[in-house]
Amino acid sequence: IASFEDGLLGETKYVSFGATSSLKGQPDVLKYDRARRLLRCIDNVRKSYEKLLSSKSPMDRQKATATYFIDKLALRVGGEKNTEEEADTVGCCSLRCEHMKLEPPNTIHFDFLGKDSIRYQNTVQVTE
Repeated sequence: IASFEDGLLGETKYVSFGATSSLKGQPDVLKYDRARRLLRCIDNVRKSYEKLLSSKSPMDRQKATATYFIDKLALRVGGEKNTEEEADTVGCCSLRCEHMKLEPPNTIHFDFLGKDSIRYQNTVQVTE
């Protein structure tokens, strides 16, 4: 939350909430509440992306595929970032061809660095 200069050691010291602070746990409470609300409409979300998978629009099919991966594989969404300043970690929306290998008829091999540079390796059968 705050920082100050330690005159004795000449270092910057940081102050944050304690581990048991109610304010520290508030984002988690909001996250779990959001998940509970999503549970009520997940069937509609699935119907929507399943319909988009057969769309003639490549962009619609890409959105549907990304949503399928997030839903079925619990992949994090991910986003673009400057890889010169940060580790080259990816999520669903920043996957590149080098992160997956397709094996006919419906197998995908994933291999990439996810959040906190944790390697994600998984082989999955996807619906056709």
